[in-house]
Amino acid sequence: MKKIKAIEDYIKELLAKSTPDRPIWNIEKLKQGVKSKWNYIDGCMIKAVLETYAITGDEEYFKFADAFIDYRVSEDGRIDGYSVEEYNIDNVNAGKTLFSLYELNGKEKYRKAIDLIYSQVQTQPRTPEGNFWHKKIYPNQVWLDGMYMGQPFYMEYETKLNNKKNYKDIFSQFANVVKYLRDEETGLYYHGYDSSKSIFWADPETGRSKNFWLRSIGWFSVAMIDIIEIVDEQTKSELSGIFSRLMADILKFRDEESGMYWQVVDQPGREGNY
Repeated sequence: MKKIKAIEDYIKELLAKSTPDRPIWNIEKLKQGVKSKWNYIDGCMIKAVLETYAITGDEEYFKFADAFIDYRVSEDGRIDGYSVEEYNIDNVNAGKTLFSLYELNGKEKYRKAIDLIYSQVQTQPRTPEGNFWHKKIYPNQVWLDGMYMGQPFYMEYETKLNNKKNYKDIFSQFANVVKYLRDEETGLYYHGYDSSKSIFWADPETGRSKNFWLRSIGWFSVAMIDIIEIVDEQTKSELSGIFSRLMADILKFRDEESGMYWQVVDQPGREGNY
């Protein structure tokens, strides 16, 4: 119980120091004089606040989350600092907060904002294999963290608002990540893939980036967990299998002394790695 209280105290301290236009957890750009806008970092935090509210029932969490998102969303559903035409998959992530808030208070502008972000999902440029580009400025590139940023929102929309019509597309994008980014020898996933094989970091034969990045493997893992929590038993088995295999494979790279993992997963002790 002491640990739970410490976590809640920490979260409430962050909230007390934050406003919708100046969130303390995302202060770097503000210090640079750049206006805070719709972004994945705030999306992660506000989603966490809403999940804490669901667990504790403490209205303080709900009120903060609602005020934070309400500040960004206009009555017609437009979102300050968000552009569909930017085609940045990172910016889809914060849309997950809108589902929870709409279910809690029924503000119609949240429903409109959900549809706005879904319009990006519908028109997001894709690789020839069918996966979303990570960003318009990164053509033909698929990044592991992009699977977290886009797919859970996509799945939640399909599950709750579109009669699961595009489930096949979502599972196909995960299957492509396994096909093009998983290393058969280690079971680890490379951070990125360029289907054109033209970007400087891409292997000219495989299109893959050179390294296994722990953080992006983490994003990919959480993407699967978030989706598994949404779908029914029948449709989650495929992703559960991918997730379980990854967990078994990455355990081989856990540092024996600390029990933790290196940032470049397969290069323990290398200078600059941690």
